Amino acid sequence: MRQFRAAFACALIAVGFQTAHASAWETDCNAAVTAEMVDSVNSATAFPGMRFRFKVTEDARIEGFLVPAGTIGYGYVRAVSAASNRQRNGSLILEMREIIDGSHRIQVMADPRDTSTWIPATTLADRAEGYLPIPGLVRTAASEVINGKNVTLGPGFTFKIIGLGDPRTTAPCRKVGQ
Repeated sequence: MRQFRAAFACALIAVGFQTAHASAWETDCNAAVTAEMVDSVNSATAFPGMRFRFKVTEDARIEGFLVPAGTIGYGYVRAVSAASNRQRNGSLILEMREIIDGSHRIQVMADPRDTSTWIPATTLADRAEGYLPIPGLVRTAASEVINGKNVTLGPGFTFKIIGLGDPRTTAPCRKVGQ
C-alpha cells in the first residue's frame, strides 16, 4: 500500500509540472507559397531518393528573394509503398528541397501544416459499403479489395511550400499559444 501511495504522489507531482497540451498551441510558419507538380510520381514505380520537379505557381518573396511564377523546384521521394493485396493502398511521402532561380538556390520544405503523405481517399469498396450490391460494382469492389490502389501525383496537383532560411539562426515554424 505504501508503494501505491508513493507512486500516486509522484504521478500527481508529474501532472502539476506538465506543459499545456499540444492542442492548446498553434503552429505559425513562414509565408506559404503555392506550388504544383511538374513530374508525375506513382507509388507503383517510384523509389526512395527518386527526384521530381515542381514549380512555383505565383510570384513570391521567399527568404528575401523574389521568385517568379514558373520557377522550378526539386524534391525527392522520401518513402513509398506500392499497393498490394488485401486492399493495402499505396502511399507516397514527398520531400520538397529547393527552388533554383538563376544562381539562387533557395532551400524549401513542404508546409508542415499540410500533409506530406498521400494515400488514396476512399476506395470503391468503402464507397459501396452500406449500399445494395450492384453486380458490376461488387466485381469492381472485390477487385479493389484484392489489389489495393496506387497513388499518382502529377501535373495539376498543388501543395504549399515554405522557405527554410538559415537553420543556425531561424526556424521555419514557431509554436504560439497558451
